[in-house]
Amino acid sequence: MDAGFRRTRLPVLCVLIASVVVACSTEDPETPPPAASSTGTPTPSDGGSAPTTPTAPPDGRDLDVDELVMPAAVPTMPAAWREKFVIGYGPGMKLLGTAPGGDSGSLDIGPEYGAPGLDGTWWFLDAAKARIAHYDAAGHYLDQVRISRKLLVSGRYFQWQLPHVLADGTLVAARQTPQGTALLRLRDGVLDEIAVDGSFFPTYDDGQRLYGLSLRGKLVAVDPSDGSRQAVRAFRTPSGLPFSLKLGDQVRIEVAVTSRVLPLRTSFGAPAHVGVQVRAGADGTLHLYLIGSGEDDESVQLVGATQVSPDGKVAGVEALANPFSEADPGSPGQLVIAPGSSNPMLVYVLTDGVHVYERSG
Repeated sequence: MDAGFRRTRLPVLCVLIASVVVACSTEDPETPPPAASSTGTPTPSDGGSAPTTPTAPPDGRDLDVDELVMPAAVPTMPAAWREKFVIGYGPGMKLLGTAPGGDSGSLDIGPEYGAPGLDGTWWFLDAAKARIAHYDAAGHYLDQVRISRKLLVSGRYFQWQLPHVLADGTLVAARQTPQGTALLRLRDGVLDEIAVDGSFFPTYDDGQRLYGLSLRGKLVAVDPSDGSRQAVRAFRTPSGLPFSLKLGDQVRIEVAVTSRVLPLRTSFGAPAHVGVQVRAGADGTLHLYLIGSGEDDESVQLVGATQVSPDGKVAGVEALANPFSEADPGSPGQLVIAPGSSNPMLVYVLTDGVHVYERSG
């Protein structure tokens, strides 16, 4: 393996803060959001919509809980999360690559995750093979876009992470530079890179813009067409509905004019501290992927998923499998939704290959 693609895994704490928590901690853009491990004073509720009759989704989960109970990771994914496909590692074009990683280079690190496109096909940042690999909806290889030496850092290093596919089919992925942030773009088969007006760490998109935190902790939105950046007060769903989440030992959820504050607890009632990824479906539903630990036993990995309806109802957290493996590139799994879709999917980079799961119902 070319030493130019060697990567080092980030500590778990850095992963949760850098690539998960910042995805959804939003307040006034001038005020930095708290880290997921914060144990500061809880934020009181400022009210919300009038009580409504709880509605049970098809899978039977309570869709109007008043606290989020974080479950321990389970050995396998629950039945509601169907495995769509697995792409293994190996030589050649059809398989994804691995690169040496870890402090001594003893680990085989997989791709920098993937994202689905408008047509249901998938694009993976295959760092080890210096390419963007393209697969169909069943995980069968289609083609690839090679990354030229001109675009690789110093002609050798692949540093882009966590791809997003926007509503117009453009794939974007970011890397950090001494001058700020650069966006890799794949549009109509043409690959290029542009500079952003300053630094930010993209963690969410509404199909048009990328959202994330600046170095000063401000929530910003970036237009991938020209790299322009502006401070914003909230995320937006693909339909334009504003929403925000704030984490501590509870989660404050604001969707349009509805506000909810829910305690975060383990199944034994102890406070839980989690990082969250959020994605919005075309139907306006917010899907949350949560990873963390509890104050009762920090050695227990808590992993789960829930959803928030457009009118602010919150489902109970369902237990998911542990995403951490010796092959993951530093981010504990990725929650994705294809443009125009409302079905959440998860990408796990495991030791035997990249697994993609889709939730039914």
